[in-house]
Amino acid sequence: MINKSLALLLALLISVISSCSFLSQKVESLVEISENKTSEPVKQNKKNLYCVDNNKVQLLLEDESTLKYYSPFIGQLFETKNYSFIQKSIMLSLIEMSRRPDEASPSARLQYFLHLKGKSYYFDFSSLKQDESFRMPFIKGLEYLVKNFDNSKSLNSLAESLDQIVPQAINVSPEFESFLLQNKNELQKKDSFSQVFFKGDEVLTKHESFKRISYKKVISLFNNDKSNQDANFNISKNSLTDIDVGQNNLTVKCNTDINKENSLREELLNSSLKKSHYFAIKDGENFFIALSSELLDKSLRNIKDTYLISSKGPIDPLPICQFFNNDEDIVLFSTSGRNPVQHLKHLVTYDIALVSSYQSLKEILNFSRHLFLSSPDRILYESKRGRKSQLDFFLSMNFPIYHVDALGDIVGSATFNNQGRADRSLIIDDRSTAKLWCSP
Repeated sequence: MINKSLALLLALLISVISSCSFLSQKVESLVEISENKTSEPVKQNKKNLYCVDNNKVQLLLEDESTLKYYSPFIGQLFETKNYSFIQKSIMLSLIEMSRRPDEASPSARLQYFLHLKGKSYYFDFSSLKQDESFRMPFIKGLEYLVKNFDNSKSLNSLAESLDQIVPQAINVSPEFESFLLQNKNELQKKDSFSQVFFKGDEVLTKHESFKRISYKKVISLFNNDKSNQDANFNISKNSLTDIDVGQNNLTVKCNTDINKENSLREELLNSSLKKSHYFAIKDGENFFIALSSELLDKSLRNIKDTYLISSKGPIDPLPICQFFNNDEDIVLFSTSGRNPVQHLKHLVTYDIALVSSYQSLKEILNFSRHLFLSSPDRILYESKRGRKSQLDFFLSMNFPIYHVDALGDIVGSATFNNQGRADRSLIIDDRSTAKLWCSP
């Protein structure tokens, strides 16, 4: 009997063979490895990747420090009945915009998957032109939620409420500290940046905080700029399309064709100034997963007397897929790496159609990943997550293999029929610093 992790190895190497025809002579060796029962087990990461109990409210946040920042006002904002689910989703988005101006700028591209009252929606908001204007696709996406799902309170009204609830001092997260250090020289050139992100001649550290912007001010900037009219944006509604993965027991809908080897343009894959950021909220059966992405100019600019960083949205969105059948409904964004599309494609190869619980989904997501890259041809492989037999097999191919600690970052949501639809949980990747907050 081949155990589950070795069966996944078999699927991985079959995908190698299908992509690299010269490896076909290695099939016999592959079978021998898969049947080897003496291979040492893969070390399991103990990070909580989903909420174990049927928690009513869940939050998906950047890291432990961000969770601590949110903790004092979670009850007042996200567990209260004073705000609808749509309003909570909008307010979470505005907080993240103020907290990570380098990754969730008002000018960032915004994608989100919304499940509300038993129906699912996917939207993608980007600027029609990459020019010098200050269009705000991120805010446009939030305005769309107000206009189409809950107009009982305006964006301006929600911003006013946030200004009363959210602390003025925002903690610097470790990743934002890294951004400040890497871009210190450019940030120092602009008063709007230096006055907020510097103490003397040094940038703030993760042990310090900065004064957040007024949310009402941001909404006013959006409303007063004529370039933020609908005609200046590309708004894709429910743009997930069926993908033929050759499996009768699995329906797959994606925003890109995962069957193609390279579905994202080099601009997004190779840019050193590419930034992306995700966050999510779940309340009962409703959930909202958002992903912002942007390309920063080497000469950093700010948006109209604020510390918010102006950027260009990437031409292509980051990939999202929904995998479902009679037993499962799984929504996953692939958010990081040279070619995040491949990670979703490989999940099909690993038989995501047979996943029947959070534990089995966790096993697939934790399994050692690989990427095929060209010019020159090579494989990136998470050797520390794999078994020695896997590594030995790869090395026997005489094919360039580069060992990496971690590949990709996948987040989303899942539910399984045998556990009841109300047991849906947000999902995070153990390769990231992301944290889940599960209501007690």
